Amino acid sequence: MILLCVSLVFIQGCAGTVLQTYPASALEIEAVLAAFTRYQKISEEVCTCCLDAEADAALSVSGWFSDHTGKLSGYLQAMKPGYLKFVALNPLGQPLFIFVTDGDIFKSINVLEEKAYLGSVHSNAYRKFAPPGFDSQFSYYWLTGMLQPGDMEIFSVLRDREQGKFWLQIRYANASYSSMVLFDIEELLIQRHVLRDEQGEHLVDIHYADHQMLSGKAGRNSEKELIINPGLDAVKLLCRIPARITASTNGDAEKIEVKLYGFLDDARLSAEDFILDIPDNIEQILVK
Repeated sequence: MILLCVSLVFIQGCAGTVLQTYPASALEIEAVLAAFTRYQKISEEVCTCCLDAEADAALSVSGWFSDHTGKLSGYLQAMKPGYLKFVALNPLGQPLFIFVTDGDIFKSINVLEEKAYLGSVHSNAYRKFAPPGFDSQFSYYWLTGMLQPGDMEIFSVLRDREQGKFWLQIRYANASYSSMVLFDIEELLIQRHVLRDEQGEHLVDIHYADHQMLSGKAGRNSEKELIINPGLDAVKLLCRIPARITASTNGDAEKIEVKLYGFLDDARLSAEDFILDIPDNIEQILVK
């Protein structure tokens, strides 16, 4: 249970999938960069700070002799830049497991074992669940299929075998890793994010699908604004969040799938929502 919950967004290893890329023309590259600039503008100026939804999470590990699968259901909340909370519930709606982090410190409670684990996301024990290059301070962006803020450079643009989709090779300043991002210029969506090391080996491969349309910063007045100003671009009033996130490693031998549903439109959270008080009857264990 602990492995499944902690691994919701942190999974490490080496994915061996070969990307299908083809050269892009100068005109295609120009169109892609223009669309990507527009996508970033929408992500920064339209999408709200928060996510609040019900969640189903499944971890599957394939081996030589058997396959292992674990499933948990509950709800997930997230807030920019690195706030995250997952609460697993039993069929009666009672908490089984709670995991909370503000991007710097984490706490988790295993209710059945009456134990709580807490410490820094920079601790050796915690970092075992995060691949090199993953920054817990930006976990909201990984979860929602967006790119974390920072000084980034696009090194190349390549066509994917599917029409209208392109691979962008991105590197952040002073980073020892790079990203291959599958970008749909028609839908203005990131559909896949492959994190790679300096040798080009895949550290983690994340797919984003079944995007949900949510009200952006215009909130619930979006429909009214469209009626009053029919010439407005509806995309500028809406933000799309993936409802299915799949992270895999080791050639899909290890896979985590998170399905989100029952989104709270125009979710509003604060740092206080990610404070976890540990009851006196729970044993506290400091992770180093």
